[in-house]
Amino acid sequence: MSSLTLDRSQVAVDNEARRAFGKQHMSAVVIYMLAQNQWSHPILEELAIWALNEEGALHPSQVSHIRNGRMRMLGVKTIDSFGAINMALWAFHNDKNLLKQLGTATTTSRIESLLQDAKPVLDPSDQTPLDAGGWMNLYLGYIKVDGVVGNQASAESAAKSIGMYIEKSVKDSGKDFMEAKAIFSDAMSNPDKARKMIAVAASIDSYSAEELTADIKAICEALNALDGKQRDAEMVLAALN
Repeated sequence: MSSLTLDRSQVAVDNEARRAFGKQHMSAVVIYMLAQNQWSHPILEELAIWALNEEGALHPSQVSHIRNGRMRMLGVKTIDSFGAINMALWAFHNDKNLLKQLGTATTTSRIESLLQDAKPVLDPSDQTPLDAGGWMNLYLGYIKVDGVVGNQASAESAAKSIGMYIEKSVKDSGKDFMEAKAIFSDAMSNPDKARKMIAVAASIDSYSAEELTADIKAICEALNALDGKQRDAEMVLAALN
C-alpha cells in the first residue's frame, strides 16, 4: 500500500483561521486572474459558458461576491466554472486536443481573442492548472498561490501609496530615474511596465488595485534588481498597509 505525503507546513493549524484565510485568498486570486488577463465579470461568465458548454453556471454577481470576499459558501456550479475555465485555458495554450476531452463548446474567434494572452492559475506545488478540486482547496485555505496576497481593500490602499514606496526605493539606491527605468526594463522584460513604475514613482500616473494585484510580483523583482534587497509581494503590501 503506497504512503500518502501531505505538506501542511503552509496551512493554518486552526481550522477557522484556515477557512478565513482561504476565503480572502481566493478573493485575491480571482482579482489577480481578472487583472492579469484583462477579463471582466461578464467575460468570466462568457468563458464559463464556453468551458462547460452550459448556460447559467456562473453569473457576474457571483464573481463580484467572490472578489469582494463576501461569499458565504461557494456553489457547486461556481467551483465547476472556475475549474473548467482554468483547465480549458491551459489546454488552449498547451494541448488543444484536450479541449474536446474537457467538453468545451466550439472555440470561436471571440473566445480565442480572450484566451490568447491569458494565463491560468497554477497549483504552487506542481505548477499544474487548478481544476475544480484545486479551486475548492484554494477556498478552504489549503493552497496559497505564489505572488498573490491581500484582498480588494488592501490592494486599493496599497495602490494609493506604492508610488512613494517606489520613489523612496529609487532614491535610497543612489540611482536616478533613468537608471532605474533601465534596470526595471531588464528585470521585467517589459519596457511598458518599467515606464509605468517610473511614472507612478514620479506621481504622473497611478496603479489601480487590479493593476497592482497583477503586477506586484514583477514590481518586487524589479526593485530587488535595483538595490539588491529581497522583497516579496506579501512584505511590500504589509509595508504599504
